[in-house]
Amino acid sequence: MRVDQEVQSAAELDDVRVVAVDSRSERRHVIRRLLELCVEPAEIGEADSREAAIELVGRCRPEVVVLEIAMPLQEGLDTITALRLMSPPPRIVVCSFLHDAVTVQAALDRGADAYVNKPVGSAELRAALGVPLAARAALVAT
Repeated sequence: MRVDQEVQSAAELDDVRVVAVDSRSERRHVIRRLLELCVEPAEIGEADSREAAIELVGRCRPEVVVLEIAMPLQEGLDTITALRLMSPPPRIVVCSFLHDAVTVQAALDRGADAYVNKPVGSAELRAALGVPLAARAALVAT
């Protein structure tokens, strides 16, 4: 990726819709604050379970979902699978205290686009958010 593409991609992260998914409200609040520091999202929705996440993503169609998969683990992995089946699928960034190789690989195998370990800084989270879906689709098509 060229430097001008990187700058454009960074700018495109602003004004995106994001859903933060974590079973614990205080952790959703931390993710919300990090998102507000590292990008300027148009909207941040919050969900506390797989069911709530699927409903909110289906209704709001965010470009990005930031997901803690330990809700418990199987529910988090199932959430990734369900989100990946949506059309259009959001970019899925797992942000978790669980960072063993088996868990990370399971999340990526289910369709997560990125995996970052908690605690995470704003620069690392912004990097994991990556190129928005419209730009990713254009890159894949070329």
